[in-house]
Amino acid sequence: MNISHRWLQEFVELDPVAWPPSRIGQVLTDLGIEVEHIDDQAKALEGFLTGFVKERIQHPNADKLSVCTVDVGEGADRTIVCGAPNVAAGQVVAVAIDGAVVPNGGFVIARRKLRGVESQGMICSKAELNLGEDHDGIWVLPADTPIGLPLAEVIGRNDVIYDMAVTPNRADCLSHIGIARELKAAMREDPHTTSYKVGPIAAQPGADATVQAVDKELCPRYAIRTIRGVKVQESPQWMKDRLTAVGLRPRNVVVDVTNYVLMECGQPLHAFDAGKLKGGTIIVRRAMDGEDFVTLDSKSRTLRGDMLMICDAERPVAIAGVMGGENSEIDEATTDIVIESACFNPSSIRRTAKALGISSDASYRFERGVDIENIIGALDRATELICSLAGGTPGETIDVYPEPYVRPTFRVRNERMRSMNGIDVDDASIRSICTSIGCEIGDADASSFMVTVPSWRVDLHEEIDICEEVARLVGLDNIPAATHARVVMSGGGLRADLKPAPLTRRLRTTLADMGFSECYTLVQTSPELAQAGGGDVVMLKNALGRENSAMRTSMMTSLLASAALNHRHGAESIRLFEAGKVFFADGKEELRVREEERLALLWTGLAERHWSAKDRPADLYDVIGTVRTMLERCGIDNVVFRPAEASTIWSVNVLNVVVRGAVIGHIGQVSTALCAQLDLDRPVHAAEIGIRTLQQGTKSYTAIGQYPAMRRDVAFVVDDAVTAGDIAKVVRSSSSTLLREVDVFDVYRDVRQLGEGRKSIGIALTFRSDERTLVDGDVDDVVRSIISAAATTLGASVRGGTDQESA
Repeated sequence: MNISHRWLQEFVELDPVAWPPSRIGQVLTDLGIEVEHIDDQAKALEGFLTGFVKERIQHPNADKLSVCTVDVGEGADRTIVCGAPNVAAGQVVAVAIDGAVVPNGGFVIARRKLRGVESQGMICSKAELNLGEDHDGIWVLPADTPIGLPLAEVIGRNDVIYDMAVTPNRADCLSHIGIARELKAAMREDPHTTSYKVGPIAAQPGADATVQAVDKELCPRYAIRTIRGVKVQESPQWMKDRLTAVGLRPRNVVVDVTNYVLMECGQPLHAFDAGKLKGGTIIVRRAMDGEDFVTLDSKSRTLRGDMLMICDAERPVAIAGVMGGENSEIDEATTDIVIESACFNPSSIRRTAKALGISSDASYRFERGVDIENIIGALDRATELICSLAGGTPGETIDVYPEPYVRPTFRVRNERMRSMNGIDVDDASIRSICTSIGCEIGDADASSFMVTVPSWRVDLHEEIDICEEVARLVGLDNIPAATHARVVMSGGGLRADLKPAPLTRRLRTTLADMGFSECYTLVQTSPELAQAGGGDVVMLKNALGRENSAMRTSMMTSLLASAALNHRHGAESIRLFEAGKVFFADGKEELRVREEERLALLWTGLAERHWSAKDRPADLYDVIGTVRTMLERCGIDNVVFRPAEASTIWSVNVLNVVVRGAVIGHIGQVSTALCAQLDLDRPVHAAEIGIRTLQQGTKSYTAIGQYPAMRRDVAFVVDDAVTAGDIAKVVRSSSSTLLREVDVFDVYRDVRQLGEGRKSIGIALTFRSDERTLVDGDVDDVVRSIISAAATTLGASVRGGTDQESA
């Protein structure tokens, strides 16, 4: 957003010595209104003067060049060689003298000979000065233009323009008055004096437009005024200069006034040709689904039923708060106009503008919120300017305001201001800051006071907001650093309530090391995907759209959407993870929400490639191995995987992840129906675990044994319902201290060899002694004991004997 220094000075007194542009830029940036660039227009035109062409003759050595004698007010005339076909004696022109830098091109003017004649400057065109697009000839100024003055001063280009980045919460700063209020707050002055002064409007009753109906939910206030007998013409030069300075293109006096008021006070306005309004009436209603409408940019838009429209008696004439329509625009034949000033629901405008792909100056402000109490003030200001610049007779104001705005009022505690900000600011200074931002003080005692927030500060709702304002205006640089802060450790480790954060970091680092890519997705989702996660869904009011109207109940839905996007871009092997929060409605209270921290990962496409093996698709065991390794690296052992029931998300080979008897998550193949809903047409294996249900263990380390290990492989034939984890549990519980490792190396099914409903699970047993080299006899009894226990507990038998090797 561009702000003019000269325009700003109409609303706040800025001493040029105490408040130069550089200080203004720094103060605003310190207040949170970042000034990205300061453009001193006069500097760009240094070395450019107005000159009078006293004589023009043909160049002796060039047919297309002229030699001009030019008076630039220096006493002695200058000889300038010019190639423009329209240069003539008696003209007032723009002249660049030695040392001037031409804005369009950046070259420096110096005396030099052109075809044997020395040229002592340059006569300029508008295009060369970046003041227009006319390249065909020099810029001829009005004949009464003073000679020898700086060009910037003569044409009003001696302004300073601030290019600002305003944060979305500060809608009140999207105007010159808004920025003036910020500067007055920095000076601790009363911001209520920062405004334009409008004289009484001599309204005349007549055949004015009327308002029949207003959707008060999406339009809490709507006002219009008819002005009859307007002459649509060019705006005066001073208005065109101001609009151009802030980046707006002048059109005609009516449209320019609406833009001028917009930049002055931040209230968007719209002007309709009253003669084009069918039935002479305004209806504010929602669009009909599928309705077509042609906007001012001559593009046809298909509307949705949730979009707010401004209509006459027969058809839409504007998209409320976004853009007007071709069927009611102002043109040279317009004589009667209707000026609209309104306040629209920000969420509604945001949804409409996004859905239609329109971003206008009006929608930009309505999306953030406008001052509902300034609706009539802005309308009166526009009426005054139009009547003074274009003539016309104003009609009565029609103001539809069913539920007047009630300004927020709440108590502010002085000590709260100090403790939250960590600054020693006295009570009087706190109140001074509050009044400088427009708040009214009431019901004060020794420790606190009531504040009533001004209507233009739509971002202030409660005490903590005032706390931020105090910190902002005291100055963040003036808040002392807390150099003596310390963390209290107990029991030699992290406190229990601090464990999830470092554990999450460790889990994320481990997965990244294993080749997974981390995702950051939105916590909002569609109601359908939220319901797929199970539990009571938290719905959002005034959401951006249906696809973002619910809070997610599972990490998998958003992670699957990311996988689908990567798949569409040609990724063969997709390994993703995300750590974040899911949300559930409590059910007891309407606004009570329960949050859970979870980590989800998925693997689809090819498994990890290796030169010694053929490519194969990732399967459930890849994910099981990933989860087991991830948890073990974080000091969480004794992980068991048990069969679980299918659900909307998990459909095939669903397992519960169990640690120390507690279910911490699920592993399985994601439902093909859910994948298809997200345009993912291949199997996805995934896992989702709850982070806060974990307790980080302590990793123990021992020296590498100096004696060789002995390995025995045993293939157990068991029922399909028996898991590898069940066998591993039996093995560990029935073994001696010589057993060091238990690993699953094979799962085999064959109906002809093993029978219906039976499978073979291969278990590798590794034995080692810290005292001597083992022999077969040392482990034979242990293996027999393991086989016996598996047979008794699980009904397992051994397939094909046992294999052995030493290492």
